[in-house]
Amino acid sequence: MRRLILVFLLLQRALSWKRYSDAFPNDAQDMQPVTLNQTLEAIYREPHLSIKPEYVGPNFKVISDKELHFKCENLMREVIESDKRAKSPCIITPELQKKFTLDGLVGGGLDCTPKDYEQIQNGVSGNWTWNYNLIENYDGSIEQCGAYGNSACIETCDRYGPEFIKDKVGMVLGTQHPWLEKGLIHFGAKHITTIEYMKIISEHPKLSTMHPVEMAKKFLDKTLPLVDFIFTYSSLEHDGLGRYGDPINPYADLESMARAHCLLKPNGVFFLGIPLGPDHLAGFDHRIYGKHRLSLILPLWEPIDLVNAYLNLSDTKSHVGLYQHQPVLVLKKKSKHHHNSNRRR
Repeated sequence: MRRLILVFLLLQRALSWKRYSDAFPNDAQDMQPVTLNQTLEAIYREPHLSIKPEYVGPNFKVISDKELHFKCENLMREVIESDKRAKSPCIITPELQKKFTLDGLVGGGLDCTPKDYEQIQNGVSGNWTWNYNLIENYDGSIEQCGAYGNSACIETCDRYGPEFIKDKVGMVLGTQHPWLEKGLIHFGAKHITTIEYMKIISEHPKLSTMHPVEMAKKFLDKTLPLVDFIFTYSSLEHDGLGRYGDPINPYADLESMARAHCLLKPNGVFFLGIPLGPDHLAGFDHRIYGKHRLSLILPLWEPIDLVNAYLNLSDTKSHVGLYQHQPVLVLKKKSKHHHNSNRRR
């Protein structure tokens, strides 16, 4: 029986790789793994972008190219205030477009979400119930990062689960199906809280759910315990684009990643799965993170690893299909304080 299970998992991995490699123009045999050091070198090889206030928004204070300061309380209040603006009309001015594209360093641009778009989640009263058996019965979906056909998530858990996940308390940011939550529980997580705009009812004792506004209010009144790790996959690259009913905000993804910093205990770990490649903004759909956008994220973190990356940030490939290239960045909360917050540890 174990042999049959092993064969099944190997076939899953093979199918996952085929889907993954089909997303790129070159033959899979020509693709070589890209290391964290190669990625960092691509970002910092030349002074391509100094962090400027207009690129990071009003909630950050620029100290240097490698240091940003912010107040967690301000970022949490922004969650509450932005939810009130969620249904504001989409108006894209040239100045706003400039902020989204870092004055042209990021390819593409922002488009307004069609009014009849079916994936709007914010403000929609869903009726999702995650019963005990759904979460408890491990189905191997984390082997492919859910529907993404990518082994980065299982490789991350295999590599870092014993140290950073097992017997730890974590969060998941953004979800549509609990493949990540059940995978993390399978790898021994003590408890997971999912932060999501849609209303979800969890019937599993190791899994709770929370609306972002509720999360922000609990943080502000100091009733939200900090967590050991946060895992997010294919979520934050959508923030601020309006695709899921969120308000238009060119800094929303940066603010979300800074909020993750606020929610972690000292030396907590952030597992960040986002599309990597040449910098690009695909309308209202998603961002692809290259050397320019990543340079605005990394000042908050100590990079540990980059799992299952196959595109160098300097590659001059078409952006089409690159949303499927979503490796996992493993980041540790820097010990040096980059924000001011009187929090219960």
